[in-house]
This record gives sequence, C-alpha cells and structure tokens, in this order.
Amino acid sequence: MNLNRVLIIYNPKSGRFSEKKLFYILSFFKYRNIAADTLNIIEYCIEKENIVNFYDMVLVAGGDGSLNYVINNLVFTDIPIAHLPMGTVNLFALENKTPYNLKKALDEIIYKYKPVKMNLGKANDRFFFAMAGIGLDAFIVKNMEEKIRKNKKRIYNNFIKYISYIFNIIKLAKNYKFCGLSLEIMDDGIAGGGKHDAKEIIVSNIKYYGGPFKVFPCNSPLNEKFNIRLVKNASGRTDVVFSILKSLTFYRKYSDNPDFYVKAGRMCISSSDPSENKYIFYQCDGEFAGTLPVEIEKVKNAITILVNTDSFF
Repeated sequence: MNLNRVLIIYNPKSGRFSEKKLFYILSFFKYRNIAADTLNIIEYCIEKENIVNFYDMVLVAGGDGSLNYVINNLVFTDIPIAHLPMGTVNLFALENKTPYNLKKALDEIIYKYKPVKMNLGKANDRFFFAMAGIGLDAFIVKNMEEKIRKNKKRIYNNFIKYISYIFNIIKLAKNYKFCGLSLEIMDDGIAGGGKHDAKEIIVSNIKYYGGPFKVFPCNSPLNEKFNIRLVKNASGRTDVVFSILKSLTFYRKYSDNPDFYVKAGRMCISSSDPSENKYIFYQCDGEFAGTLPVEIEKVKNAITILVNTDSFF
C-alpha cells in the first residue's frame, strides 16, 4: 500500500494508550518517510472532507468505542481505516487477529493488511461494526459511562481496569429490572416466525462478544445478515450469565434453535409494553446509543477497513 501521509486519531483515555506509545507510532512512520499527523479524539472533531482529501489512511489508536466514533464520521468514504488495539477489550482486534505488540501490529497494517469494503450495522442513526445490545448490557454501558465521567482518577493497568469493570458490572446488574422485549424481523420474504419475544437481545456483526468469547463463531461482517442471540428466560443477572455460557459451550446444539439464535438483515426492537420504551437502552460497540424503539439494519459496503485477509476470507 502506497502511503504518503497518514492521520493518527488517538484516544488518550483508552485502557492501553500512553504518550510513549504515541511517540513510538510517530517514530515508526518517520523512519519510513511517511508523514504523520495526530488528532486527539477527546479534544477535536473529525473534519470528514479534509481527512478524505488530505490523507491516505486513518489509524485509530484506541478501543472499540474510538473505532466506532471514527467509523460513524467516515462512513461511505473510501479512505482506509486501520485499528491499533489500545482499548480494554478490543473486539475488532480479536476478529482481525491484530497483534498487541505495537511494532508487529504496525508492520502488519502497513505491509500485510488490505483495504476491504465491510458491512456495518445501523441502529437508528448510529453505525456499528461489532454489535448492538438491547437490555441489560446497554444498561451497564450507560451506567459505566456515567461512573467513568464522575471518577477523575484514571486506572493505567489494563488488567486491573478490566477486573474493575467486571466487579462494577456485577454490582450494576443487581439493580436492573428485566422488561419484555419484542423483535420483529423486517427482511423481505420472511414467512412466519418473524416476531420473537426476549428479555435480552444481542445483534452481532462479528464472532466475539464481551471479550475473547466466541458467542457467534460462524458470524462475519461480510455476511448479509446479523446473528442475533435471544435471552428469553431471564429474571436476574445469573440467568443471563448462564445463557451466554450456553452459547460458548454448546453453540452447535443451540445455533439452529430459534429460541436462542435467529438471523436477520433488518429488524425493529421495542418493549413489549410501548410505555416502557423510554426506560430501555441500547448500545453500539460498547457505547450508549439511545432508548427504544430501535430499527437495526445491515448496511452493505459501508466502510473501508484495512484487514488481515486471513481472518475474513
């Protein structure tokens, strides 16, 4: 890939980010005679037209939320986007098998990865690469965002940060009231079975969910439809945990069972009781996105991403 100038969009609050790593990235490009500029995602807005006209590549140094922000700003453009995993979980890096070693990752991005048009999900007006969650996980995401905003102290050790997240998730889940959800499949040609009830819904565009867990092992952003996990019988957090464990352990047993998994390219999700819609949240790629109802659809060839083709083809 012929690169003359790249833009490094970084998130200084990402779990694995440091100024030392940013300096290394800039040195990496300088040594190869590639001009590189930086943009702090917290302090500055993305100016789409300037980026598309001025740069050969955008490098996102952050987590899945940072990648989601960049994708939403550069959707339907041809500029290649690469991702350096510096978040706490990094689902896209798991999907793409991107090395966590900085030099190895940069070498592969520059010399091995290829630009590929990828399908995205769209939840109302928000695009996502990995997944959208409706119910408990969105409630946790929203409350975790609020806790992070209030807590000025930053945890630099990523392992400690991840463990802290787990404990906070357990605490927050105790306060969640499970409501009935209704999923209506809106694909053309769906005959019967177009409506499903659940207490928790995960609409996935990739294999992984919540970390290095292949909840959707046959999934791919190149597929025309999402894989959707339905948690139908849940009155508490333990039920949801055991339901996800079933997905991990007995996927082959449950994958063709519409009580657990369905596929769709377009759907509408709302509360079984419309008056409760404003109390039920949805999230995209680990970022709070809004309240129900939500229409979700697969958008083909929506973004250009530099990928390890061995992971997708």
